Amino acid sequence: MENIEVDPMNEMREQIALLKSKLDKESIVNEKLLREMMKSKARNINRNAWVSVIASLFVIVMALFCFPNWGLSWWFIGATVLLMLVCDFFTWKYHKDISAKTMNDDLLTVAKTMKKLKQNYLNWIKYAVIMVVIWLGWYIVELVADSGSWGAIIPTVVAVLVGGIVGGIVGFRMHKNVIDTADEIIRQIEN
Repeated sequence: MENIEVDPMNEMREQIALLKSKLDKESIVNEKLLREMMKSKARNINRNAWVSVIASLFVIVMALFCFPNWGLSWWFIGATVLLMLVCDFFTWKYHKDISAKTMNDDLLTVAKTMKKLKQNYLNWIKYAVIMVVIWLGWYIVELVADSGSWGAIIPTVVAVLVGGIVGGIVGFRMHKNVIDTADEIIRQIEN
């Protein structure tokens, strides 16, 4: 039998090269998985935006076709439509950079975009609460002015408050979902 001498250094180099090759492939696979996860989460974030826009379009249609029959002034109707359009504008503004293309940018850009979205959402809640309180107060004043008495509007006010609470809960959950999803993308990038 022939004795084959094995060079331990050469064998070690081959093993290191093989290991490095495997690690490079794993790194590529991990980045692809990360990108796919980020794209999926971006779609979820944008889905929430579309639900908000559809809800605001419903309110606009209600304002234009039902509010006049309820005796509400055209000033109030116009303000309601304007409020919904402002909400839609800011929804578009906050979400315009959230796309599959953005999720393919370098990870620092994606993290910055998500942090900006999160901060915008945290700021927006302050304005939204103020706008809803003003709108609701004006709505009650409009109802009293039309009916002439508080007693006649109590059922309507209660119905609006119940609808507002339900809508507020749904809206806040959507708001929280966007913030949590942005946080999750940021965490994945930073890890």
